[in-house]
Amino acid sequence: MSKFIRVRAGLLRETHPGERRVALTPDDVGRLSERISFRFERGCGIGAGHSDDAYIAAGAEPADFAEMASSSDLFLSVRQPIAARVFPAAAVLLFLGSKPGQVAVPLARQQPLHLDIARLSGMSGQKGADISSRQAAITGHAAVLEAARQFGISHPMLLADGSFVRPVKMAALGCDPASLQALATARRLGALTYGFGPRKDSQARIERLGAKFLGTSPEQELGRLRRELSGPLSKVQLITTNVMNPDRTAPVLLDEEILSQLSPGTVIVDLASESGGNCALTRADQTTDIFGIRIIGSTTLASQEAAEASRHFSDGLRNLLEHLIDAHGALKLDGGDSVTAALLDEGSPARHASS
Repeated sequence: MSKFIRVRAGLLRETHPGERRVALTPDDVGRLSERISFRFERGCGIGAGHSDDAYIAAGAEPADFAEMASSSDLFLSVRQPIAARVFPAAAVLLFLGSKPGQVAVPLARQQPLHLDIARLSGMSGQKGADISSRQAAITGHAAVLEAARQFGISHPMLLADGSFVRPVKMAALGCDPASLQALATARRLGALTYGFGPRKDSQARIERLGAKFLGTSPEQELGRLRRELSGPLSKVQLITTNVMNPDRTAPVLLDEEILSQLSPGTVIVDLASESGGNCALTRADQTTDIFGIRIIGSTTLASQEAAEASRHFSDGLRNLLEHLIDAHGALKLDGGDSVTAALLDEGSPARHASS
């Protein structure tokens, strides 16, 4: 038995409808058990294929939320816990993805400290920095498969009577990991691919994947952008959108006028739906049929590949926890460390979430 006092961590069951991922797998719970004492909510891993018995065998103790909240220092989840869940004021919550408008500055530390793993995005080579991009890539892959299913095709390049089926055309609006993976997946399925990106380096990244570049435009030129996109998009059948601004609602790239000009049967997967959506008619976690097209606003696409998504999430989270918690089991939140500073968002007024 270790002579050191270990961090007491609670592994939460996800409460968002349709969310099947889990933040840590039993294998990684076992790897961390020397420095962390785990409790887990019963059923937290079922959606990703992990039984309660597997967590118990890894050294974790089952508990309900009330028991966990009264005896844990650190809480782990895929999504930001809902406001109805009350945590001790001294607790630390580690999760992926704060929603716009949910950040506030308390007068004093009288509420849990919310650490959003998404703040590590772009810190190449740092512990946990790839969690967000890996989940985004899985989401982009799932988005194309879902769009193809909704469109009514299983593979656009299957042989039919000795000849190739005419390939569909697919466009990705965005140059983030989800959009780039969507392009790569669509191309592997045989689609003709097109990409739009809002940054100066978008063209090279999109063309590297074999897609035709549609152009780039800063947000303040949305009117011109819509005019430029309306023509090319009227000829495609599958569209993914994922252009977002940190801590702000997503810009509307496809207004009702553009949507009304799309080919009947077009399927759009709006990956920015949780932030308001890039389509004027997107509704989060709903499918909208209008103008003969379909707009999918699902926020749980990664859960369609829950086992693989959870494995990647858990691997990155284990690396991050090994960085934040020393061999003696002490949680170190040192603002002088680049990873910790990013999680704390040092220098910014948005250091605590108020949900």
